Amino acid sequence: MVSFGYIFGFMDFESVLKHENWEVILLLLGMMTYVGLMAKTGFFKYLGIKAIKLSKGKPWLIFVYLSLITTFISMIIDNVTTILLIAPLTIEAAEMIEINPIPILLGEAILSNVGGVATMIGDPPNIMIGIASNFTFNDFIIHLFIPVMASLLVSILIARIIYKKWMENKGKNVEKLMKMNERKYIKDEKKMKHFLYILFGMIFFFATESYTGISSSFVALAGGTVALLISMEEPKEAFKSVEWPTLVFFIALFALVGGLQETGLLDGLAKWLSGLSGNVIVMATIILWISGISSSFVDNIPVTAAFIPVVSAMAITYNSNLLWWALAMGVGMGGNATPIGSSASVITLSLSKRYGHEISTKEWVKFGTLVAIASMSVCTAFLFIMA
Repeated sequence: MVSFGYIFGFMDFESVLKHENWEVILLLLGMMTYVGLMAKTGFFKYLGIKAIKLSKGKPWLIFVYLSLITTFISMIIDNVTTILLIAPLTIEAAEMIEINPIPILLGEAILSNVGGVATMIGDPPNIMIGIASNFTFNDFIIHLFIPVMASLLVSILIARIIYKKWMENKGKNVEKLMKMNERKYIKDEKKMKHFLYILFGMIFFFATESYTGISSSFVALAGGTVALLISMEEPKEAFKSVEWPTLVFFIALFALVGGLQETGLLDGLAKWLSGLSGNVIVMATIILWISGISSSFVDNIPVTAAFIPVVSAMAITYNSNLLWWALAMGVGMGGNATPIGSSASVITLSLSKRYGHEISTKEWVKFGTLVAIASMSVCTAFLFIMA
């Protein structure tokens, strides 16, 4: 894109830097550093084992507890990391009581995607939308938390119907399961407590951004830095948890989308979409479903990056923020329709194959596609309420 920009005169290196959203990069870097250090304390594994023991070996309760834990953690921490830590525990527990772990793995991946929509830091697309639109952490909670909770409830009801037969299987070796000691997974309790205080501090500053004026990217970077100082770990070791390929991916993605913006293509798309309807609710619905369907075939991050300049122009034309919320709900919920719609979905598929319980496309579609359609329908209804 940069080479063609030089050749045809629509973009140079300086304009590439102008299109880079460094706030997104820094926020991701800070959160990745923090999550990597927190994971080493064993906190997430402790939570997982606690939930499994609370279920007392009942498949449906294991499904609900682990899915909801993954969902609510995904509201404040990247869901890919959460899946990487919870999925192996899920398979271990399921094998112990001799039940099929696939429904639980699907529940964790799909419901974590739904939950991630609720907050600004729950999913990379939301981070991108929040910074591009100047929305605060509280704005996301106010506008998206209730639609997400409604979608979550509908998703659980769908699971209850689809996996009715699976639930009838009674777990074996429950006594062995109950003997699992969750505390043995905690590697450093003192650090874990300190990191939890840091997390509460970050959430406080995220929530009070409109009063303090401290940007979310600074809060995340400061949280990661303080966690690094407390851990006394070598930066070289700590930064191994940072997904550097993902950060490079974002940098390249912003350059690509910047090139499309410089050529006028995205402005043209915005004008074409604006011509479809003068009604903001109709337009918001169109954006929700187009972005949702697109996210089911392409990872929702590039879809979001392509839509942000378009929605930014249209939000001014319609003088409404409803289009931003439609985009957030569309890319978040639509990614569940196929196994390649989100990073968490791809990771879940990879882990299921590695541990010998491969999730087929048919199994994914049976639950994921239904949840995607149902949750996007629920969110469409909420657009009319939010207008």
